[in-house]
Amino acid sequence: MADDWGFEHVFHFTVNATNFERSIDFYTTLGFEILRDNRDVVWPDYVATQFGMDRAQGKGALLGLGAGPEHVRIDLIEWLEPSLEPPSPGPIGERVPRIIAIRTRGVRAAYADLSARGIEFLTEPRGPDEATGLEAVVCCRDPDGLIVELIEYMPGVLGSRIDSLERRPS
Repeated sequence: MADDWGFEHVFHFTVNATNFERSIDFYTTLGFEILRDNRDVVWPDYVATQFGMDRAQGKGALLGLGAGPEHVRIDLIEWLEPSLEPPSPGPIGERVPRIIAIRTRGVRAAYADLSARGIEFLTEPRGPDEATGLEAVVCCRDPDGLIVELIEYMPGVLGSRIDSLERRPS
């Protein structure tokens, strides 16, 4: 990398929605705040050009989780032009998932609170697991099937200690 430029941090990830209102309800229930509501904005032509598309229109909102300029942000978009293809048919357990993981303090308490507010989880929280440094983890699906993983590591652990796991032969 040249000395005259450098990455600072991820600004946002785009999360596609087939029903904007339903998805905004889901993510605000999780604790995301609406930072900028763009649902009525007409996108200029250069948006399509930037993304390598023929046309691009949608309704969206920039959502944030946490405080400060580097907090987690998602750009929630319901695509109007072109329209978003529905998820693949077939059993959801047979599809490769799309996942966002959110480092969470107090996963078990989050699970209890969010369950009481109508968020459906795939399982109960798992952990602790000393070998991997995992305190607790639990997953739910957003309205369009994106898995949202709430993950908590033990104090002092920055990420999974995957070196303790079995390896496939090369």
